[in-house]
Amino acid sequence: MKTILIAHNYTENSFSVMSYELAHHLADLGNRVVFISHKPFFSEPETIKKEKGEIVVCSWPGKHRPTSIKDVLWFYKLYFKYKPNSVIGHFGGANITIGISKILSFNKVKTFCYYHTLSQQISLDSKRNFFKQKIFIFRKKIFYKLFCDVIVCPSKLAKEDLKKVYNSNKGVVLLNPLKDRFENKISKEENKIVISYLGRLDPSKGISDLLEGFLLYKNKNKTSKIILNIAGGGSLEQKVKENANAQESINFFGGISYDKVDEYLSQSHFVIIPSKIDNLPTVGLESLMNKTPLLISSATGLSEYLEDEKNCFKFEPNTEAIVSLLYRVENNFTQQSQMSQYARETFLTKFGLKSYCIDFSNQILQ
Repeated sequence: MKTILIAHNYTENSFSVMSYELAHHLADLGNRVVFISHKPFFSEPETIKKEKGEIVVCSWPGKHRPTSIKDVLWFYKLYFKYKPNSVIGHFGGANITIGISKILSFNKVKTFCYYHTLSQQISLDSKRNFFKQKIFIFRKKIFYKLFCDVIVCPSKLAKEDLKKVYNSNKGVVLLNPLKDRFENKISKEENKIVISYLGRLDPSKGISDLLEGFLLYKNKNKTSKIILNIAGGGSLEQKVKENANAQESINFFGGISYDKVDEYLSQSHFVIIPSKIDNLPTVGLESLMNKTPLLISSATGLSEYLEDEKNCFKFEPNTEAIVSLLYRVENNFTQQSQMSQYARETFLTKFGLKSYCIDFSNQILQ
């Protein structure tokens, strides 16, 4: 029996389900999985017995991001209690779990670090100055070089970014999966073409260009049937609110709870992802899962796995291209129904949990 440690969120109700399902898959194969859950928080460890293996779920000492000496000491004890053979780290949970495990095992532990966010995206949205950003990159470069055996990239674009910025050849592409929640019970609004955005309202997401392009298009096409729904929160939220108040064809919903995401996406004819730079945006997978085709920026890692005019319309992330895109959508709206079918097929063939768990477990147990 091998012991695999995973630091992520032990939940089925977000894209973190990839780690939840992977834990159960590894335990079903006869392994022990120690899962450190940031959210939800477990005040006491819980053990889930499987036919061949088991899952031990616990949480960091506090509900905060694990960065303190207290977290380091807590993990020090946890490591010696379970002595994992492999460690998988996501986001803030990666630094302590991977770094300490490598040191205490004298480099014997096999470590996997997730590369969720592209460096250029961090630069666009970060409030760090140039000097602090360089220090951040330098620290990450040392961390990847000394402590990480495999850096899991959710797209080819992420692997390229890792090589370009950190000069690392440790990237392995494993497409993020998503739990299939499709129900097909929600009808779309008639006599309207509903385009929806869902996500952070930050500069890297292309929100400003989306608003400007949409308003330019509507001013030129007074009889257009297109309406724009926007949901989310972030640094550009006030700008979105002002535009929504001034233009009746823009609806702003603010942040929506995760249990409302499928309904929001299913009521849309298209979901738009206008990102200046992005990895494999989860909302894109959720849209495909809900049978909603995408309007997607070619600067995203996800666009490489889609086919233009089949399950999406691709465009460059700028104002002029968004205007052209909206013409394309309205003039070719009869294709929407067929594109919906292809969107659903794409999700089932490329972003399923079963193939992800098999591929990742092969990486871990080889």
